[in-house]
Order: sequence, then structure tokens, then C-alpha cells
Amino acid sequence: MAYFDMGLFEFFFQNLHKKKVIISTESSSEYSNDLWADAVTTGWEYSCNLNLTTPKICIENDGLITNDTSVKPDLFGEPNKLGKDGDPSGIFGSWVRRHGHEEEFEELAKISQNMIYARSSEIGKIPFKSKLEKDFKNFLIDFRSIAESYIDIDEKLFKINNELSIKTEAYREIYRKLVIKKKFPDSFFSNLLCELNGVSVKTASLLWEAGYLTKEQVLNAPNDELSEIKGIEKSLIAKIKA
Repeated sequence: MAYFDMGLFEFFFQNLHKKKVIISTESSSEYSNDLWADAVTTGWEYSCNLNLTTPKICIENDGLITNDTSVKPDLFGEPNKLGKDGDPSGIFGSWVRRHGHEEEFEELAKISQNMIYARSSEIGKIPFKSKLEKDFKNFLIDFRSIAESYIDIDEKLFKINNELSIKTEAYREIYRKLVIKKKFPDSFFSNLLCELNGVSVKTASLLWEAGYLTKEQVLNAPNDELSEIKGIEKSLIAKIKA
């Protein structure tokens, strides 16, 4: 096994080493890390966070590859930002540089079966390019289609709990895990109340349990009605409505 690993290492990094040698001959300090990286970059691959909060457009473009190395690609679903390494990186996803041997490595390393290369998600670690990854991405896309729609909150909850949850056997299992781990879908929507001024996760939970399911419902509620909720002080109500 050790022999195979060494061969795998040499196969994938010998060409990269040759390119680095070429760059190292340019001794001028004007050759920054960014320029060095561009010289060995053959393309970019987009990868998003597999979270319930990740916008639909990000999930739909997860795994997208571009071979255009003339410019750094734009992020999806959020303002363009650069990470510490100078590459496009945001809250929901980032672009990763490709160096030309990714497909060969994925095949030899069997990444779809190897948890060493698994990616994080709301339901735990998921192997790259596995059936579970495909199923969960499809689930997230369908969920985000509902969450980002303009239908009212009651209809959203109905569609998630009564339609999405039983769409396929894979969806049933994913839904079950999310309910256990995240108290899905209630926690997702109640956390949106935290966007109100002064509202913490705990306060959002109190409002949700009292029947206030959207920010608009909270803002439009009479102050004396909100003050009847245990744990909601008048000073907080004033802050929310300010």
C-alpha cells in the first residue's frame, strides 16, 4: 500500500514540479504568489457549502469547471470576495484551482468511497461524487426552491413536511436526519427571525413557538400582544420595532 501511495504522489506532482522549476528561474520579486499559481493553474472548479442556508444558485453550480485562466471567476449568490490566498472565496462557496490531474487522482484514490476526502454537510460527512452527495444536493436544491419562493410560510412548511420529505427514499432518509440533527424545518425558518434587530436564537425560538413565523408577522404584531410572550421584554420589542 505504501508503494502505491508513493507512486501516486510522484505521478501527480512530477509535472507540477517541472512547472515550479520554470517559474523559479524568474528571480525577480515582481513574480508574486498569484502569478506563480496562475502559471500552474489549468482551470477552476466551484465548490459550495452543503448547508440549508446556501442559496439554490450556489448548489446548482457546485462542481462547475471552467478552463478560463485569464481571469478569476465570479462567485455565485454573493458579492465577489477573495480569500487569504487571493482566490475567490465567500460565505457560501469558493473557486478552487485545478492543475490538470484531478480526474486521474479521483479514479485512483476512489474518492467516492473514501471518507478521507469527504466533505462536510448538514447531515454529516459525505464522500465526494458519491450517490449520497448527489441525493443531498438534489434535496437541497428542491428545499431552496421552496424556501426562496414567494409562497407564504404555512405553504412552505406543508410542502417541506408533506411533499419534499417523501419525494424519494433518499429524501426520506435525509429529511429524517435533518429533523433529528437540526429540528428541521422549523429551526431553519425560526433562525430567519434573528435578522430582526436584537433577536437572538433563543428569542427567535420563543417567537416561533408563540406562532410568529416570519419577520413581517413580528413587525406587524401589536406591542401588547408580543409582551405577553414569556421572555419578551418591552425594551426588546421597542428595539425590534425601531
